[in-house]
Amino acid sequence: MMNERQSTILSYITEHTEARNSDLVPLIGPCSPMTLWRDLEKLEKEGYIVRVRGGAILSQKPRLAGLESAFSERIHQNTAAKERIARLAAGLLRSNHAYYLDAGSTVAALTRRLKVGNYTVLTSAVNIASELALSSRFNVTLLGGQVSPNTLSCSGPQAEAMLDGMNIDVAVMATSGYSVTSGFTVGSLQEAQLKQKIIRKAAFSIMLLDSGKIGKNHPFTFASLANIQILICDQTPPEDILRAATAANTQIFTPEDPLSSDQREALYQRLLQQKRL
Repeated sequence: MMNERQSTILSYITEHTEARNSDLVPLIGPCSPMTLWRDLEKLEKEGYIVRVRGGAILSQKPRLAGLESAFSERIHQNTAAKERIARLAAGLLRSNHAYYLDAGSTVAALTRRLKVGNYTVLTSAVNIASELALSSRFNVTLLGGQVSPNTLSCSGPQAEAMLDGMNIDVAVMATSGYSVTSGFTVGSLQEAQLKQKIIRKAAFSIMLLDSGKIGKNHPFTFASLANIQILICDQTPPEDILRAATAANTQIFTPEDPLSSDQREALYQRLLQQKRL
């Protein structure tokens, strides 16, 4: 797990693709050259950067340690778990609301299960927008920005600026990893910043989390359980997550819970109305 200083270093190198040691020292405050050397060594060992004389450059490996695998690979991973989550989430969503649908293979599974109706959808995901746009049931807006090959999503200043004039009833979010200590995390700073703004704009937020992502920490945290009203999992999560959810007043839905679909929908509607007040 990275400390704040190491995250700052990686953010700068990710944005600029390279950095001299003299560029990094002002960013991380007073520290010894040995401390900076150890930070760069850690980031290199984890696959994020390559150290060069006097500084570092961004790694050009096809997959960086700790980051997401390519979307084309992930869409075929944990498919049964994603379908279980998608069924529960689709049971909650209704037409005549403004939804944000996040990027990710689990959200893509959800879009194929939405009930009949007319939906207003905002998304950063190129694949989700193109799929929904083929149906007359969806009024789709795609956020602009830089496209990530890992998530097929747009992010960056353009995407964030577009959000300023938009209102979101329900944000359906995805994550690359979750732990009680680090919260919900992703591998891109720009994507993390966009997700943070979307959650702030939305009246209500749902997080989709398959069990394969529990315990995984990526470089950038974008939310905690306190920011999420409903967490949907493919199975009952570990006890520490259950305790954290109770403390944060976050409702967890799983296929194993005793609630019927009508009870889940009633609870969802009640929580949504409370958030709107």
